[in-house]
Amino acid sequence: MRSASTTLRRICGRHSSPASICSQYRTLATFVERDIVILRQKSNQDNIIVSKPLNPANKINTHKGDISHADIIGKSPRDLVTSSAGHDYRIHTITLAEYVSMTRRLVTPIYPADANLIVSLFDLHSSRADEAEKIEILEAGTGHGALTLHLSRAIHGANTQCPKPAPVSEGTDDLSATEQESTDEQTECDDAVTAWKASRKAVIHTIDISPKYSKHAAKVVAGFRHGLYADNIDFHVGDASAWIKSEHARRDSEEPFLTHAFLDLPATHDHLSAVASALKNDGILIVFNPSITQILDSIQKIKREDISLFLDQTLELGNNGSSGGKPWDLRAVKPRASIKAQTTEHSSDSAQSSGSEAPSETPQELNQAITRDPAQTLKEIKPEDSDWTYVCRPKVGERITGGGFLGIFRKMNNPVRP
Repeated sequence: MRSASTTLRRICGRHSSPASICSQYRTLATFVERDIVILRQKSNQDNIIVSKPLNPANKINTHKGDISHADIIGKSPRDLVTSSAGHDYRIHTITLAEYVSMTRRLVTPIYPADANLIVSLFDLHSSRADEAEKIEILEAGTGHGALTLHLSRAIHGANTQCPKPAPVSEGTDDLSATEQESTDEQTECDDAVTAWKASRKAVIHTIDISPKYSKHAAKVVAGFRHGLYADNIDFHVGDASAWIKSEHARRDSEEPFLTHAFLDLPATHDHLSAVASALKNDGILIVFNPSITQILDSIQKIKREDISLFLDQTLELGNNGSSGGKPWDLRAVKPRASIKAQTTEHSSDSAQSSGSEAPSETPQELNQAITRDPAQTLKEIKPEDSDWTYVCRPKVGERITGGGFLGIFRKMNNPVRP
């Protein structure tokens, strides 16, 4: 039996666009059509221009004169190109960080520093080995597609290359034998691509409630390096919880299938139960919220509905991605006054029943009740306990910069029940 990669090469090789294949492996010795480049004015490095995909028939209009795309194609990175007004611009390869920050946006992107932090928190390790666990990541809230691209880059090594089939010729009536053979091969190629997608070792399911945003994000992803990372991603439109339910039905199984999940939604806590049902044991869920109180909403929801997740850590992001993640102390505690009152009441009851004075709780024991393991403390809160409150404060030692909060949760198969 032929391997999937052999079949794809035999069937799809001549139907694939050379630019789309070679761009994945070529070093950018020279710029070719459909590349996106950055131009910096030689005399003013702050004057930055991001080109559209290069096309020999197009040009870039600037207040310093026009620059033809044809003059850029064939040049190497850091070469100079001269505008029609005689001003020199240096050509640069656009990085992923520059691309997601400078491309046209409909929503605010997750900035590169924050996206890199999120990817590192997922601790992704991809492999093509048959015995390797398949990586399936849910990103709810596609937005601009910035984090989508960073995640796809992280898992890209797990998947083999998928050649793109050539577009089907219009007007298939009265085809010659050669044309009919070509059409049959293209149909077989499409089937092979479908089979390749089903055999991927790593995939990102990204979903957005807005068709407009999802379409724009797909365009953003396809525009970077000729769609280098696009094949790792499946775009969906709709509600995250509804998609998880439909995915369980499609797979005809209630078994968890996600290894990681990221939620960037207005009401994150409403989707925790559905995500937990799809997340594998010890899988990581990261929620992004503008305020710390929204992270608390998720914690309270988890406790109230006994969802099999626990809070691993809470981080504060910096403005415009300037911070590497500031840790916060977020846990449930019972105030000392409440503990003393309960201790006094318990001592009184014990004295009346036994006729002897009960030993009082030491200050060290009272302090231990507050500084104990926060994850365990959260598990022990009962809904009827009204004396519990929440510690919600940044940990000392670093400057607060603001910018949003990450709640990092983990799935546990056997939650500790109070």
